[in-house]
Amino acid sequence: MNRQAGAILIAALAFLLYRATLLPGVDFGDTPSFQVMAGRPVVSPRDAYPLYFSIGRVFVWTIGGDPAHALNMASAVEGAVACGLIVLVAAELSGSIAAAMAATWLFASSYTFWSQAVIAEVYALHILFVALTLLLILWWDRQPTTPRLACVFLVYAVGFGNHLSMILLAPALSIFLVARRDWRSLLTGRTLVLATACATAGAAQYVWNLHALWLEPLPPHNLLEGLQTFWFDVTKSDWRTTMVLSVPASMLAERLRMYAFDVHQQFGWLGPILAVAGVAHLLRTAASRATLLLATYAVTLAFALSYSVGDSHVFFLPSHLVIALLAAPGVVWLGRIIASAVAVVRGFRPAVAVVAQGFSPAVCVVVVAAVVAIVATIRTYADYPAMDRSGDHRPTQWLETLTTGLEDGHAVLLSDLNWQSDNGLTYFARRTQKSLTVARMPAVVLYAPALIHDNRSIGRPVVLTEQAASTLEAAYGPLFATAPDASLPPATLTNVTLSVPRGTRYALCLLRPTPDTRLNESDLRTSLEYLTGHRVGVLPSGDYAVVAGTVGDQPSLVRSADRPFHVEIAVDGVPVTVRMESWLAFDTIRRMGFGHVIAARRHTLIVERGVSFVAFDAAGEPLRVGYAAGLFAPQTRYIVTDSP
Repeated sequence: MNRQAGAILIAALAFLLYRATLLPGVDFGDTPSFQVMAGRPVVSPRDAYPLYFSIGRVFVWTIGGDPAHALNMASAVEGAVACGLIVLVAAELSGSIAAAMAATWLFASSYTFWSQAVIAEVYALHILFVALTLLLILWWDRQPTTPRLACVFLVYAVGFGNHLSMILLAPALSIFLVARRDWRSLLTGRTLVLATACATAGAAQYVWNLHALWLEPLPPHNLLEGLQTFWFDVTKSDWRTTMVLSVPASMLAERLRMYAFDVHQQFGWLGPILAVAGVAHLLRTAASRATLLLATYAVTLAFALSYSVGDSHVFFLPSHLVIALLAAPGVVWLGRIIASAVAVVRGFRPAVAVVAQGFSPAVCVVVVAAVVAIVATIRTYADYPAMDRSGDHRPTQWLETLTTGLEDGHAVLLSDLNWQSDNGLTYFARRTQKSLTVARMPAVVLYAPALIHDNRSIGRPVVLTEQAASTLEAAYGPLFATAPDASLPPATLTNVTLSVPRGTRYALCLLRPTPDTRLNESDLRTSLEYLTGHRVGVLPSGDYAVVAGTVGDQPSLVRSADRPFHVEIAVDGVPVTVRMESWLAFDTIRRMGFGHVIAARRHTLIVERGVSFVAFDAAGEPLRVGYAAGLFAPQTRYIVTDSP
């Protein structure tokens, strides 16, 4: 099989995998902020990502229907194309298409990349451009011509239109260029003009964002002011300075433990072992290429380890890519070692010479590659239920519950939500339920009395989320009277758990909530006592805890730990796997969830921080799902009952 055919095959398999597990619609977090922009003609500097949104527009126009689904599909296609390119890079490094395909399949089915390829996010496209840049510079290294160098410069520059972290490749690319014996030949006016032209072309993508400033109600007074505002917004200067290189030195050891957990989550021990072998092989056969990959790994990993952000695990992705790329020459090295060992045995044991005669180095490499591919496929099979988001409608259901009865402009909703769910509400109001009348309380609090008075005077109720009601009370005290909206069920865990019949299978997980969230201990205790027949009222201490069994009986499982764990049990004859997949010392955002409950190989529950509960049947089908003290916890709605 030639390289192109192998790349197409792996890309097709990856797409089928991502398509089968694709998130069907809107999500919380950054994802809805991307989804709401899909197909829109104006992209502000704060929105950034002009290339990502340009590609997203194509998918929205092509697929039609729900823009959220179209943008999710874009990630699946981008992830699949990235995998095809990775095959070509790995083949260039290893000289073996079999090794390249096996190593790429390791990466394609790795936990984090898989999770980013099924939702609207920028990271699948980012890996595509990282892989393409590496591929082009390796091709240039094989035949250093000006057109090939121009391709490197141009693709690298265009990649900035998707994600500015492309800058992290600059040290590795520079070292690789300077390491060549003829590097001085690059320091010519022609090369500098070429690099400048490509950089300008890449930067030109952001004219779209810059232009948006002059469409605002208060546009910049001049170009200089516009450029200052543009740079501040597009680079997120207001929070970047507090996050880059901001992990305390005292937390470095914990950060490294997180990364060790993360790498094992992606590849087990096989990937890192093969990568080490690949480094050894490249250092002997192509030291400059080993340096390129090691420098890429070191810089991107150092950035991710020092980046104080709630989803730092996604910034480990470039380091995952390097591990997978190094695994390809590692497969070749291991295959040749086996072939050498077979040759030695053949020389000392003539009786096995006939059998061993067919084990040439090329055959041994293919055999090792096949073993690696099989191991990766087994991991894919094991992870598939946990990674399957095709049935995940939680965000839509949460938003429908929050806004039920408020359609068609019958009421005004004043919201003040967690930023992740607020982004989801923005998408829901603009794209799904356009008849909703929604305003953010922080934006209207200064004139809330007039807004509330005018709406109530025409018979339109004013409804508030929990935090919005608190903000209104803090700002205006007794001027307004509010009461819980009785049309919604109580926003408690017991409202879900106490309605589950005795004998029903269940699992309840408790992950330490984020500091800004309050856990209702009494509500949790009442639920535990009911579920366990008063045998458990408080879970053992630890960041991660789970209790599972049948309602009213002795629990089949009670476990707690300060580190993530996987545990397999049987609940009333149903095989259940509980997977804790996060590192709570740093993880506050997990698009894939912080853990999973898999029952009868079905994705029964996505575990979030706080309390996550599910009651399920013999097929693993969820019967009741409830969350508390976390992102998907139900909201108590309030209605303004009296105002001046």
